[in-house]
Amino acid sequence: MKRKEFITKSTVLATLILVVIAIISCKPKNKHKVDPKRPEASVEIKLAAYNVLFGNWGTPKQIGRMFKPYNLDIICFSEVPDGQWTAKVGEELDMDYTYVGKISSANHKDKFKSILSRTPLYNLHEIEINAVGWGPASMVGAETKIQGEIVLVYSLHIPGRPYFSDTANGSASEFIANQVLPEIKNERFVIMGDFNNHIGDAPLNLLEQNGMQNIWNDLNINVQHRSTHQHIETGVESGVIDHIYYNTKIKAKVYDGGIIMDAKNPKEEDKSMPSYKVEWEKYGKPLSDHRPIWAAIKW
Repeated sequence: MKRKEFITKSTVLATLILVVIAIISCKPKNKHKVDPKRPEASVEIKLAAYNVLFGNWGTPKQIGRMFKPYNLDIICFSEVPDGQWTAKVGEELDMDYTYVGKISSANHKDKFKSILSRTPLYNLHEIEINAVGWGPASMVGAETKIQGEIVLVYSLHIPGRPYFSDTANGSASEFIANQVLPEIKNERFVIMGDFNNHIGDAPLNLLEQNGMQNIWNDLNINVQHRSTHQHIETGVESGVIDHIYYNTKIKAKVYDGGIIMDAKNPKEEDKSMPSYKVEWEKYGKPLSDHRPIWAAIKW
């Protein structure tokens, strides 16, 4: 082979090798991370919901580090500060996509709802709810695509009804059942956050009668002896009032999840805060007065 011909062929081969290496190495930055131990399914998504007490007790960095072992796809926050707070949690988790609503719960400062996602969010919207109890409340919604399928996610914070009535009449859950659920076209959707109601209360029963399933039922967790919220002033446990619901019109199953009981600051942590510092120290320096919940759902 002539030297010139050899050099030309060698150059072409080297170029092809470099192109192949470049293609292999160009992995999407925000690719959904599949759990190798998961059951076979068309879609799997790992979710969490957390009421963060307007960021009073936990910083975005501390909360991000707490969630890191769970390899989550979506986190729904309530009572979250406006601005970049949610995005700063995402910096700790390599989750780049956020949506923060505009309606603050009961018009209080820094009590918004937000969504943090590993994959891009679109069709962003917020639904205002004015029901019996405090108001306004709202549901922050967005869609994202995971494993080729569109999933609709709602983050909410609503008033409960146990202190007013044993019926769902006039409740936020009644509004969701009658006004929101019938308008949802995508069968793969979840609603999660601070519902301020217990399993068995009339408002949550109404949601379940309209095609929604609570993760606690799938996980066989007895919520009667557990709690996701500790009342700040009294220290009394409120029971499980934070929930993740998914639509049952399409076959789905929750195969992992629970309450994260160790969401706390380091024991040596000290910080200034506008209120509730005495209680924060008394209760073991938690990241919030709520405990985060999480679930792994397969469709």
